[in-house]
Amino acid sequence: MKEYLKFNKEFKKFLPVFLIILAVVLLLGTSYALLRSSDQGENTYVMNVGLLEVTFVDSETNELSISNAVPMTDSEGMSQSDELIFTVKNTGDFKAQYNVYIEETSTNPAFKTVIRFISNKNDTGYNSPKTLSEDKYIDTGGVLDVEETATYKVKLWLSETADNTYMNKTFTARIVIEVFQVNTLSDKILSSINSSPDQVSVVEDGITYISGTADNIDFNYVWYSGKLWRITAIYPDGTMKMITDDNITTISYGSDVNFYTDERNSSYIYQWLNEDFLDTLYNYEKIIVTDANWNATDSNEPNASTKLPETTMVTAPVGLLNSYEYYKSYQNTTSNNGYLNNGYFWWLLNPSSSRVWSVDNSGTAKNNNYPLGNAYGVRPSINLQSGITITGGSGTSSDPYTISGDKEMETTGTTLLNTRQSGEYVNFDGELYRIVGIANNTTKLNKMDYVRNSDNVVITKNFASNVTYGSGNSDTYWDYYLNNTWYNSISETYKNMLVEGIYYLGTILDSYKEAICATASNTVTTADCEKTSRTWTGYVGLPRYGEMFASQQGSGHSSSMSVWLINFSSSSNVWGLDFTDRASKDPPSSLANGTRPSINLSSAVKITGGTGTKTSPFELSL
Repeated sequence: MKEYLKFNKEFKKFLPVFLIILAVVLLLGTSYALLRSSDQGENTYVMNVGLLEVTFVDSETNELSISNAVPMTDSEGMSQSDELIFTVKNTGDFKAQYNVYIEETSTNPAFKTVIRFISNKNDTGYNSPKTLSEDKYIDTGGVLDVEETATYKVKLWLSETADNTYMNKTFTARIVIEVFQVNTLSDKILSSINSSPDQVSVVEDGITYISGTADNIDFNYVWYSGKLWRITAIYPDGTMKMITDDNITTISYGSDVNFYTDERNSSYIYQWLNEDFLDTLYNYEKIIVTDANWNATDSNEPNASTKLPETTMVTAPVGLLNSYEYYKSYQNTTSNNGYLNNGYFWWLLNPSSSRVWSVDNSGTAKNNNYPLGNAYGVRPSINLQSGITITGGSGTSSDPYTISGDKEMETTGTTLLNTRQSGEYVNFDGELYRIVGIANNTTKLNKMDYVRNSDNVVITKNFASNVTYGSGNSDTYWDYYLNNTWYNSISETYKNMLVEGIYYLGTILDSYKEAICATASNTVTTADCEKTSRTWTGYVGLPRYGEMFASQQGSGHSSSMSVWLINFSSSSNVWGLDFTDRASKDPPSSLANGTRPSINLSSAVKITGGTGTKTSPFELSL
């Protein structure tokens, strides 16, 4: 074919891409053409299209012209030097989302089947060749922050499949920039509030607090970094405060009532939130406000409804709701049964004289709990940056919003489980688990619900024959039962995924760091500390005190079931959690509790399905 073309001198093809820009902005369901102005210089062509400024570089003729074009292989087309270069810059006041594609304008539509092209964004490398009739897009779902620029390069050629029916014909096309006004999460939440038939918010000092019962608030759920959150407040600058939907762990508040001290030597909860928990948040520098202000002012008032002065302000990435912020969440209710009541005890941020505010299992805010003598649940709170955009979901508990910047979805059949996030859900042998963390390429999981018998009744057993996990010698004890009877009940497919794990057995007196660190230094993180030598190695362990998801994650508050943790508090007692998620110290061989097993999966385990949410957990294979 090529020899024929070479012989036929008249075979010339011109494939200009005329630089005619069309912008369509989707705004409130209506399309607007926002082509405002253009300015053609000597070597550039600039057009302003809505939020975006599009500049074509070094194109005096404003076209990519391929003269004397002949059919060529992909390798020849990709190696040619001619390319169209243009930039797209966001000159607007808010984040813009856009698509870029090639639209044919010639009268020979059959040309699309023989036009091949490649594109390159920001010099990250050209993609694989495409045929225009099958895929016209240069870029889809592009997002530009204010003043951000993207540079594109495009090469086109005539496919080697073209025959002489295309002789002496001209193909023309134009680059189309399709711009969308991005729906920010804050706009969506405010729209849901305004369209609700019930009163579901309270506005004070320009802050919109979401307020009401669980029955009338099902629009503020967000899935971020493997965790389900509830938006509680929208600020005038577009930032938003969120709190986890459930308790994440259970620990003491600290050795005194201060959320933060300059030496960081007393606030266990500050350390856990801004070390252990912060580490589990994906891409947090671009998603949350890392220098957020938290009002930790002492309030010795009898009611949480007393507004706090801004006397003690703390700057940190992660905090807790304070007593007044919690009150705002149920101000529109006739009782304390607001939408944040989860049936467990959990800490609030601020002190009350020598004690600390917290929420009990009935949803009542109390200010009479000692920071060291009690260990309650922790529900971390963060502030989302302004302009965060929605990538999916409807904001309900079963279909929460997903947001831009979060970890991308897995590739089914190729993504390893150990590349995912702490908090994501996994289906292991028909049971629901959560990812605790990844260490040495193995993935640690904690079971969501208790171990049950064939009649779905929760099984209760003694911890072990003494305070050291692994000392039991019969099914009377959880350590023996889990690593023999329960382990052998796992199907072979899933049993092959298991690997032995190291479980840390540090004695917990006060700080959660004592569970894992040889010396519970308050200036060294649990990730960096020298680990305790007191360990147990095996296939099935229990959650550790202070560990991610070492809280009542199942149906504890409805079944009145206490569960064991793996650490002891003394030579005669082991830590556990009662049904309200308060930590307790119990005798290991004489008290029967339920349990939630902890396991470790091989580095070779792959994801074969699911999205990692509670309603769609990851499916696994080796």
